[in-house]
Amino acid sequence: MSFLLRRLVRIVPTLFGLSLVTFLVLRLAPGDPALLRFADPTAPATPHLAEAIERFREAHLLDRSLVVQYLHYLGPFDLGPEGHRWFGGSGVRPWHGLLALDLGHEYLRPQVSVASEIAARLAVTVPLALLSALLAYAVAVPLGLFQALRRGSAFDVGAGLLTLALYSTPVFWAGLVLQLVFGASGLDWLPTLGLRHRDAASLDALESALDLARHALLPVVCMSYAALAYVSRHMRSAVLECACADYVLAARAKGLAERVVVARHVVRNSLLPILTLAGSILPWLVGGSVAVETVFDIPGMGKYAIDSLHNREYDAVAGCVLISGAMTALGFLVSDVLYAWVDPRIRHDRT
Repeated sequence: MSFLLRRLVRIVPTLFGLSLVTFLVLRLAPGDPALLRFADPTAPATPHLAEAIERFREAHLLDRSLVVQYLHYLGPFDLGPEGHRWFGGSGVRPWHGLLALDLGHEYLRPQVSVASEIAARLAVTVPLALLSALLAYAVAVPLGLFQALRRGSAFDVGAGLLTLALYSTPVFWAGLVLQLVFGASGLDWLPTLGLRHRDAASLDALESALDLARHALLPVVCMSYAALAYVSRHMRSAVLECACADYVLAARAKGLAERVVVARHVVRNSLLPILTLAGSILPWLVGGSVAVETVFDIPGMGKYAIDSLHNREYDAVAGCVLISGAMTALGFLVSDVLYAWVDPRIRHDRT
């Protein structure tokens, strides 16, 4: 319990530093949300337009110093014109910022809460990432095992080259290739955009599930192949390490059949480090969904982040980065807890 508390406490300064870096990078990058909201930056300014832009900047504190803007973003007090009375506001919205559990609202759609939009997008991204992780493990574990059992064979060398090529292939390029091969321009076997057919509302339950599966197949494959290559290499190394352990040699010396030795001693112990990777791979897939969701036009958190970046939606981009960072930190914590659970020799409380 003390280990969990220490790790949870350490996550707080990590997220604080991440929020500060993200804030500075976004604010110092070229582009002005006010111009995107009201005007073409190349068009001549009119008095009416100039006043609207100035009011927009004042309402969102874009005309204030970076220190004031960050304190407003961090919270818990709203420092804007309608913010807390302690800081000269009208008191309509006294609370704002991360410490108030408020990620703000979009600039172009003021009625849309960033937190609610990210939650809706995560409901799309997380299931895709979970399916991708399951697919990666389902293929990578037996692949790594067979490679280790046939070390040095043509199968081992070929599978090693294949996984290396997969791990080195850019996701956006792989997604475009899958679209060209299986989409309407190629074999025309699978849809390549979105997660639903335009007439999905008129389909029954079975047809709707099949339609969703057909739309999700290519994105899931595209998200999983790099994790598959990564896990398979770890599985191969773990099996080779366990195969030389003293307890395996002792099992063979007792006269146990090779399949029993492999199943009971090699595979079981090789899975320990592989299981702990699951805690970090799922957040990695969620955070790395930007390219896949952009290529396949999937309304998930990754596409929301890239669209928000194009529109200079500072709060939305910062919220996506912060959520991804929190999931990654919790994923590493889950990995450590899983390792201690499956291996009783490890006790974090003693460290």
